[in-house]
Amino acid sequence: MKKIEVLLPVFEIEDLVEEQAVAKAPTPQAEEIDLSVLPVNASLNRAVYWINKTDCANITAWRSGNKRAENDANNRKLQEALRAMGYGIIKLQGFYAEVGQDVSKENSFLVFDRNNDPDFYENLYKLSEIFNQDCFLYKPAEEEVAYLIGTNEDFIRDNGERVAAGKLHIGSLSAKAYSEIGSGRISFE
Repeated sequence: MKKIEVLLPVFEIEDLVEEQAVAKAPTPQAEEIDLSVLPVNASLNRAVYWINKTDCANITAWRSGNKRAENDANNRKLQEALRAMGYGIIKLQGFYAEVGQDVSKENSFLVFDRNNDPDFYENLYKLSEIFNQDCFLYKPAEEEVAYLIGTNEDFIRDNGERVAAGKLHIGSLSAKAYSEIGSGRISFE
């Protein structure tokens, strides 16, 4: 069986990847050719595309000390709220240290404002407060630098309300806080 690699812009394959779409061979001769759309890391490419194009944020409803079932339920509620607001979402594995804790792995979301909602920042701030998060990462579309936005007293006391996290880096192995998307890694440092 021959394999054909199809290269498309990220925005065109976005839905195909999410739906795990596979093209069917139209003729008996073509049945010997695998036409699957399998980008190497479409999610990472898609994340970088949206990070550079729109306001975006990294947020979770996970808290250390909570049981896995509670964290999962809270993340589902967060995801539903984000989707109801019309935001795009990419699921991530985040590696971040809560105030006074060691770095731990948590399920989180890269949220992007594909509709230019003027309330995007405020909505993310409120959700971070509702789910008792220390902070969320926010990157305005027009800036290269992302910021950690403190949403509870512990974070604000130790760090201030807004801390520059840095510029986007792809694949950095030295970052203390980072997110994994598929086999890729993003960080702001």
